[in-house]
Amino acid sequence: MDTKELSLLKRIRFQPGKKLNTLFMGEYHSAFKGHGLAFDAVREYQYGDDVRSIDWNVSARMRTLFVKQYIEERELSVVLMIDMSGSTEFGGERRKLDIILEVATLFLNLAQIHNDRVSVCIFSDRVEKYIRPKKGRKFILKVFDEILKCKPVSRKTSISRGIDFIQRVLKKRSIIFIISDFLDSDDSYLLKMKLLARKHDIIPVQVSDPLERDQRFFGLTEFVDLETGRVFLSDAIPEKGNFPVLSEFNSIALSTAEPIETPILKYFEKRNRTHITRV
Repeated sequence: MDTKELSLLKRIRFQPGKKLNTLFMGEYHSAFKGHGLAFDAVREYQYGDDVRSIDWNVSARMRTLFVKQYIEERELSVVLMIDMSGSTEFGGERRKLDIILEVATLFLNLAQIHNDRVSVCIFSDRVEKYIRPKKGRKFILKVFDEILKCKPVSRKTSISRGIDFIQRVLKKRSIIFIISDFLDSDDSYLLKMKLLARKHDIIPVQVSDPLERDQRFFGLTEFVDLETGRVFLSDAIPEKGNFPVLSEFNSIALSTAEPIETPILKYFEKRNRTHITRV
C-alpha cells in the first residue's frame, strides 16, 4: 500500500468504534449467537422438563430424577475474506477498496467486543496473506497492522482459489464474510460458495460503485483494466445484467456512495427476524 492508503486505513481503523452503539452491538450479538451447547450442571427434575435431558447415571445414584443443564457456546469462529484485487481500486466518491477495508474494520471491532475468534484471508487471484484464528484486543490490533502491511503481489481476481484455501484450513464451523466486488471472470466460485455453505455460514458482502452500473459515456472512450493495466478504446456500454447475482445467498449490498452502517444493521435485524420465525 502507498502512503495515501496507509493514512486512510489508520483513520478508518478507529472510526467504527465510535459508531458501535448499543443497538448495533446488540443486533450483532443476537444475529450470531454461537453454535451448540455446553454441559453446565445438573439439578433436580421439575414438572415440564424434557425427559431427554434426564441424567440417568446421577438419578440412579441419588435415587431421584436429575436433569442436565446446558449453556450456550457463545464463542464464534469468524473468518474475513478480504478481496484486494485491482478492480477494488475503482470508485467515484470513494474506492471500493476503501469500503472493503472499512467493513473489515467494523467486523473486527465487533468480534473483539464479543470476544470472538477471528481469522483473516486476504486474496487476489491467490492467497496474499492468511492470519490464523485467535481472539483478544492485542490480536485484533496485530491484524490491523498486518492489513496495513499487506501489499498484494497480484492484481487479478480468483475468488475460487480463496474459497479452496479456506475450505482446506477451516476445521471448525465458522461464519465467513466474503468482502469483495465479486467481479471475477470465472464464476465457478458461485458453486464453490454453495458447497462451502453446507458446513459454514457464508455471508457475501458485495461492494459496488454507482459508475459501474450507470456509465454515461458517448462515442469511443478510453478504459484502463485495473487488474491487467491494459488500456483500450470502446464505445460499448456495459449492461446491468453483467454484474454477479448473489440472490441465492443472504448477502449484504454496499455502495461507495453510501455509509456502510445502515445496510449492515438492516442485515442483522433481518437475520434476527428470520431466526425468530424459524424458532
